[in-house]
Amino acid sequence: MRLQELGLSDFRNLAQVQIDTDAPFVVFHGPNAQGKTNLLEAIYGLATLKSFRTTRVRELIRWGCTHAQVRGRVDDGQLTRHFKLHLDPKGRRGEVDGKTPKALGSYFEGIRAVLFCPQDVAIVREGPDIRRRFIDRAAFTASSSFLDVAMGFKRLLSQKGALLRESVPDPIQLDVFDAQLAVAGARLVERRRAVIEELREPFVTLHQRISGHGDATLRYRTALGEGSREDLVGRYSELLAKSRKDEVRRGMNMVGPQRDELVLRIDDRPARAYASQGQTRSVVLALKLAELLAARARGARPLFLLDDLSSELDRFRRGNLVGLLEELEVQVFVTTTDPSLVLAGAQGEVRSYAVKDGAVGGAEVASTH
Repeated sequence: MRLQELGLSDFRNLAQVQIDTDAPFVVFHGPNAQGKTNLLEAIYGLATLKSFRTTRVRELIRWGCTHAQVRGRVDDGQLTRHFKLHLDPKGRRGEVDGKTPKALGSYFEGIRAVLFCPQDVAIVREGPDIRRRFIDRAAFTASSSFLDVAMGFKRLLSQKGALLRESVPDPIQLDVFDAQLAVAGARLVERRRAVIEELREPFVTLHQRISGHGDATLRYRTALGEGSREDLVGRYSELLAKSRKDEVRRGMNMVGPQRDELVLRIDDRPARAYASQGQTRSVVLALKLAELLAARARGARPLFLLDDLSSELDRFRRGNLVGLLEELEVQVFVTTTDPSLVLAGAQGEVRSYAVKDGAVGGAEVASTH
């Protein structure tokens, strides 16, 4: 997958941008607070229909404007398609080749992205909900059909939650929701477990390549346990039955995949408690690159977006990362205060753009063969 051209109108502090991005490495460089990350955020928005920095659409629209737009021409090796993200006070809307897709899955089949940014250390450092979101994002990156599975389970969980908050929940309706949740939850656990199995081996190898030392492992932990889908449905049904009184008393869902965990360890110790700052970044990078490999195994080649290369990695890890990205043969977009950090490690073409006060300069193209 190659994003060949990027266009923006009134996105964040960027008034009008139209640039050629048809290169293996594209670098946005300049001092801090000039708009580099906004460019990366626009690409991420085009690929995911959301921001990685805010949930408020209004914040994505340039001050004093009523709407914004992000445009991209994408070549997947067989077709060239035009994607658009429209932003206005009513929300956001994706478009492919001039048409609004009937289903989100059809949009995401044509463009996907994996992001590494400073906030991603939360995957290791913070609570299990962050790690569950990573699992679900990786499953979606591997296959856009996962979106329907995750949204179906979330919808049922929300509907049952609303019923539990009633003063006297109808037990017959609860039975219906529990039966549906048991099936939907089993499907979700199956998909999560499958993607973790795809990530496991490359994660271990990639972590060693990036960090140079330390043994890292990951494991998916779920109360539904192991076995076939039928086994998972049965176990979830049992858990729901046992927790019924407690759920009614507390007015909330108490058991299920919404409480699952991704267990990360370094040298057989919990990464959350014992990983250093450098180790944490190495673990997260290995997870993100393993996510890329899982998608590639299914025939997809997502874009890789890397925010703030200058501060997030030391010299050793930067060199290892650039080399790894070239081996993976994916298109990479990087923000940095120093473009030489990429030029020093890349072997192919690098297209760089200076960003200052929301303006993007002309392309500088370097071949490092």
